[in-house]
Amino acid sequence: MLSVADIEAYYRAVGTRMAGLPVYNPALVVELLGWRAVEGVGALGVLITPWCMNLFWQPPADAVLPAKGERALLALPSGDYECTLHEDERLGRYASASLCSPMQDFPGQAEARAMAEEVLRLIFAVPEPEPPPRLGRRALLRRALGGAP
Repeated sequence: MLSVADIEAYYRAVGTRMAGLPVYNPALVVELLGWRAVEGVGALGVLITPWCMNLFWQPPADAVLPAKGERALLALPSGDYECTLHEDERLGRYASASLCSPMQDFPGQAEARAMAEEVLRLIFAVPEPEPPPRLGRRALLRRALGGAP
């Protein structure tokens, strides 16, 4: 599993080339939040940069995936997320899904972090099972006596 420090260092280096572009928000810094291993999925987190916010996914090394630049489906209990595959000498094979770009609507890191934390909460949420239908007393008695509900 890649380290947070390696991923952040890579994107800080990319940021030196992005700094002059209009999509760059100088009030933000590179930060990877929630980075964790997920059994059978790989590792996930939300990457904040001054130019974008992405779901960052490192699939397991043995995952069978399409080629670089193609789309792959990240299946989690909270839903399916379409990611674009990337390959890099330093980071190896990883994928990302754009959450926000450009980042001009964020006045500072605290606001970007709050959004990233909410995304993490939603992505890692396990949906609750549907409750069984509530039966009225009459329907319950019918069912108990072998009749139609």
